[in-house]
Amino acid sequence: MKILNFHIRGKMAHFRRYYSNSSALSYSVPPRTTLIGLIAGLLGFERDSYYGDFDPEGCRVAVGVCSPQKKLVQTLNLLMIKSSNDLNGSRQHHSQTPTELIIPANIRTGFLDYEVWICHQNNDLINTLHTRLEQKYGYLTQGVSAALGTAQHLGWAESARIVEGEEVAEAQADFFSILPVSNVISLHLSESRHRLRLQKEDMPIHFHPDRTIAGKGNFLINASAAPVNAKVKTAVRLSDERFITWMED
Repeated sequence: MKILNFHIRGKMAHFRRYYSNSSALSYSVPPRTTLIGLIAGLLGFERDSYYGDFDPEGCRVAVGVCSPQKKLVQTLNLLMIKSSNDLNGSRQHHSQTPTELIIPANIRTGFLDYEVWICHQNNDLINTLHTRLEQKYGYLTQGVSAALGTAQHLGWAESARIVEGEEVAEAQADFFSILPVSNVISLHLSESRHRLRLQKEDMPIHFHPDRTIAGKGNFLINASAAPVNAKVKTAVRLSDERFITWMED
């Protein structure tokens, strides 16, 4: 199968959890819905118009953590914006909201780095996205930036390439993507040669046209940015000899 592989990098991220209330909590990685929104924006889709084009049956996505990260809570003074005249902060009743941020383990020298794999039943879509991402001095966009969640956390996409993948059943290997809990048969932590800092997070997978959640799942994430040795029901062996699992599995 033909798979587009690229990296999303930046200094800070905030992927707001759908069940957050007064405190804005963040996922450790961009959920599938965030990744699809970013990709659709780069391809020029209108907001909320692309859910059918990227449904889980026709579009498969995987994501992995490539640099160590940690979480930090900061209280942000949010502005009340009802018109362009309010952008200077003059309107009263600002909202102070504790906000969870994802930052590199070393904020001074490090960067967040997420590796993304996408396979789509429409090869023309993959080819167009590949062309836009592989520009030597940046990438072409149809009006959006590669923000890491909210708009102020700017990032960029790079290192795009096409790899081949082969689906395999009941594989035990070091996995470089996050793992859907429903796909895991067993974890072999003693066989992992790297430091592990595992987290389990409940993330949305797909939206209905009205942006209500159509599917969600639990995922295992290693915040230390190292592969996790596990046995899974279904996996993908890449042409570079690495293993990943799709978020939809």
